[in-house]
Amino acid sequence: MPELKAFICRLFLLLLLFFSWLSFGGLVAAQETSLSFELTFDKRVKVTAITSAHHLRLADGTTIKLAGLLLPTPQDCERLTTVCPVVEQLARYLETTPGQHQIYIDSNSLSLDRNDRLLAQVKNREGHWIQKEILEKGYGRVMTTTATSADLKEMLRIENQARQSQKGLWRLRAFQVLQTDNLNTKTDRFQIIEGTIQKTAEVRGTIYLNFGQDWRKDFTIKLEKNQRHSFTNKGKDLLKMIGKKVRIRGWLFWENGPMISLYKPEQLEFLSTE
Repeated sequence: MPELKAFICRLFLLLLLFFSWLSFGGLVAAQETSLSFELTFDKRVKVTAITSAHHLRLADGTTIKLAGLLLPTPQDCERLTTVCPVVEQLARYLETTPGQHQIYIDSNSLSLDRNDRLLAQVKNREGHWIQKEILEKGYGRVMTTTATSADLKEMLRIENQARQSQKGLWRLRAFQVLQTDNLNTKTDRFQIIEGTIQKTAEVRGTIYLNFGQDWRKDFTIKLEKNQRHSFTNKGKDLLKMIGKKVRIRGWLFWENGPMISLYKPEQLEFLSTE
């Protein structure tokens, strides 16, 4: 008898989730048939304002940060005037697309950032995936640390197409993909860098990918011991990647030369040499 009651309860919960999906997200999600992965967009909320940092403010005071995106802000415009037109275009897009409207968010990929903002994939009431459109227009870059692995593969593909087409930010010199030499003046900011791995090493559990002959001054990628669990074979496969051309994204800092730390596998893209 207790087993039957437990089964009925589970069945009731499944039915409730199913009909909730039909009423809120099913119709909208079905419109996105061209994606090679599935986003549910099963929770409907109302946007009341767009902040200067391009976050979405909801009626209950919740702030949504668009997951997986690094967007140029008015502060960037003050520092670099050439980015101002892109900042203005992005602001207009957000005001007219999700701004002051109902939107749908994917509850399967929700998380909070360190400022208690809700990280979410967002679709507007017309069924358009907001992150996709922003990347297609070249209004932002993919930031792998603020999205799920399932979403990042498609987002990186879209960003790459916009970069090849020189859309938005990708027309500007300041946002071009860097090579591994002459990085000393490029630190203390988010960068995307391409190069060929020259050496690898494992020191006290930390894996290093070196892009020059002198690790004390050349560019290096670091995968620390406590971050290795999310990588295949706990990152040991990276030690075999000498001679491979890669693209890495993240915060470039100085530690025995310019360096980027790995936190997620999607930060590191292996590029064809053909």
